[in-house]
Amino acid sequence: MATRTTLAPQVWNVVLARLVSSAGAEAAFFIGLWGKAAFVFDGTPTELAVMSAVIGTGAIVGSLVGGALVDRFDARRMVIVTEFVVVPSSLALILADDMTSLIAIGFVSWMAGSALETAITSLPPVMVGPDQLEQANARLEGANWLALVIGPGVGALLAGAFSINSVFILDALTSLAAIAMVLRVHLDPRLAASESSSGSGLSEITEGLRYAWRTPPVRLTLYLQSLVGVAFGVFIAPEPLFFRDVLGTGVEAIGYVNVVFGVGLFAGSVILERSHGRWTSFRGNILLSSAAGVGAMVYTGTASLVWVVVGAVLWSVPLGMSLPMSRTLAQRGSAPAYVGRVMGAFGMVAAGAGIVPVIFAPALAAALGVQLVLVLSGAAAAVFSPLAWRAARRLDEDGVGAPLSPLPVQ
Repeated sequence: MATRTTLAPQVWNVVLARLVSSAGAEAAFFIGLWGKAAFVFDGTPTELAVMSAVIGTGAIVGSLVGGALVDRFDARRMVIVTEFVVVPSSLALILADDMTSLIAIGFVSWMAGSALETAITSLPPVMVGPDQLEQANARLEGANWLALVIGPGVGALLAGAFSINSVFILDALTSLAAIAMVLRVHLDPRLAASESSSGSGLSEITEGLRYAWRTPPVRLTLYLQSLVGVAFGVFIAPEPLFFRDVLGTGVEAIGYVNVVFGVGLFAGSVILERSHGRWTSFRGNILLSSAAGVGAMVYTGTASLVWVVVGAVLWSVPLGMSLPMSRTLAQRGSAPAYVGRVMGAFGMVAAGAGIVPVIFAPALAAALGVQLVLVLSGAAAAVFSPLAWRAARRLDEDGVGAPLSPLPVQ
């Protein structure tokens, strides 16, 4: 069991940088991009679905390219570079004057944002020792969940007081603030990769994906994250219909419930950090994934708003614990020279989980009903996660997820 130690001040610099930067990004996404598409350009459902797919594809590209660049250079440098790129790409969204230009610029903007996400989540292994890795990951993820609550609220206030375009200015300013914080961070050379990647960009990316697939701890954590990610992604399109047609509520209920969900995600990361590693294992990660699936089923299984709120808690808390635990387990089981590309694979899975449901969820909802589709998405995570139990037990028995992990045999 890992003992609790005090995190270095530079870790707090990165945590605060992520909180500030992510708050701007969440405001730009939920209020800026979606608000401009829906309320300024009167986007059709088809156009919004296309936009989701395009920016999701940009996120996949950014994650993979960002991971390769992290391994070629270093995570700190790439956080600074990608934050600089986010500034003009976000401001360019102000110039979008129709859906086509909004989608095109959004692709570039979210490609940069996903490269940034990959870089900043690659920092913990080169900032702290193995005994503090989960604590740093939990703090970093907690900052992201908190930004999910703060960002859209601040963005809504700005949009109401000024215009939707003011949200993109906020995103640019928060990136500049984050750069100032990360510039104060100095990596421990003893924790840096002993070798750096080389070769062409495409070969580095493909080699990273092969490594992720061939490395058991990485493959397992990616499998679990894909299940909870798809369950979460299915809700993007049908959830408003669930609130309207099944619960009979207005749009404001979605906002209130999502606040509960965001707080639950943050609480989950705090609980994980304060567990001091007691629950951290591959089998523990399976239990969290299954619990998140059950929570999603409770969320959608009735026509009661009370049970929706209960389900939001039961779903968000284990989900908030699952992602930092998965990152920690994957980082402990990865060779240092591949950590960036492994985190890029996480980003690819997260982005893909948002794209895939756009393809099939609306058709399934039309055929089976919105509520049944949402319940089944949660059931899939609850049922398919335990299928990896034998592999998880083997990894736990080999000590791969322990703070001083042996490098995986390939």
